[in-house]
Amino acid sequence: MKLIINVDDAGLHPAVNRAVEILAEKGLCTSASIVANGLAVKSATALEGVSLGVHLDILRGRPVSHWQNVTSLVDKNGAFLMDPVILFQRYAAGKVDHMEVEKEWRAQIEHIMSLGVKPTHLTSHKHVHGWPSLTRMAVNLAKEYGIDWIRKPEECSEISKLDKSIYQSKFLNVCGYFDRELDGVNWTDVLWSAVDHDGAMSPERFVVYLDNCGDVKPDSVLELGCGAGMITAGDPPIPPEYDPTKISAVWRDQFRSLAEDAWPEAIKMLGAELVTYSELPKFVE
Repeated sequence: MKLIINVDDAGLHPAVNRAVEILAEKGLCTSASIVANGLAVKSATALEGVSLGVHLDILRGRPVSHWQNVTSLVDKNGAFLMDPVILFQRYAAGKVDHMEVEKEWRAQIEHIMSLGVKPTHLTSHKHVHGWPSLTRMAVNLAKEYGIDWIRKPEECSEISKLDKSIYQSKFLNVCGYFDRELDGVNWTDVLWSAVDHDGAMSPERFVVYLDNCGDVKPDSVLELGCGAGMITAGDPPIPPEYDPTKISAVWRDQFRSLAEDAWPEAIKMLGAELVTYSELPKFVE
């Protein structure tokens, strides 16, 4: 089986880029997804030894598009809503303009490409690309821009945990149209996202997850998605719209796990081959 270790949020802050560099040198990061509206996007595009993709984000920071062109996605100050529950409620109530989502995602992809990156894959913050109707949008954009791979999103049952109100039932009513992978791009087979599993990251938990996952086959493409960062003196502050206290703790803990825990032994035990997205065979051309 093939295993990709992907660090999300590259470009958001120098700490993430630094973590990617260190982990790549250790052979424990093979891929990174760049946030187009981050503080350190340009330096993220220069990361070496990893495949680089786009981390689509309509939840944090400010849009790449002019905020007045994406008003259904932002607050009164022109910033993204930050809270996935609020965005989910807007979405389920039909108050998210899909043309605005496409405009912003397109702007994010084009901004990263304008910096010299040929993206190998798409991911998204909180798996928003897995919401019904947005999946097709992500696929179409990937095909248009020649992006070969898309992260397998969390299942509908996981996404629906965002909200326990009447919006949940509305959301689940359309999940049948989403819970299948669309043609025209390559999809990873299994995703383990440490951020979405209580944020606790360890090789033991990863192995248990795979043991309990019925989708793993000898030719499967697995992705371990994580957030990792190493903050040092002199770094700029993390912008408040990114929840600095929470995100810095996640970065620290997941960087330490990858850098210090017994990941090489676990990967060897699984018989997995570490690869970048660009090294994967393309099952769909």
